[in-house]
Amino acid sequence: MLLILGKPLIVYDFNQMQLEKILVIGLGQLGLPVARHVKERGFDVFGFDASIESVERAERIAGIKRASDFTDFDAYIICISTHAPEDMFSPNIEGVISIADRISKEATRDGALVSIESTITKGTSKKSI
Repeated sequence: MLLILGKPLIVYDFNQMQLEKILVIGLGQLGLPVARHVKERGFDVFGFDASIESVERAERIAGIKRASDFTDFDAYIICISTHAPEDMFSPNIEGVISIADRISKEATRDGALVSIESTITKGTSKKSI
């Protein structure tokens, strides 16, 4: 099941989705390769990261466009760290929950897809709704 903004959780028919404008949130070790891969498949890819250096690197090496907010996207791909800064073996999903909350408040397209590519524990996406 997927979280589809503006609609209840449903199994979505990807053949009917009109995905053109994609936002990758987090442009680090996971997000930058994901953004590059999605762009190579012909999508209009934007990136957002708390680190301006990461955004500039994505623009320079992958042609990813800079996003200043979370409005007006067909899909959101969350690729942020999910471990505590002081201990990479301690899970910390507060960032994912914060991003999901921001998307729910700023997203303007009904039916936008949200994909969490970060490593999370089972049941986390259900708790985030």
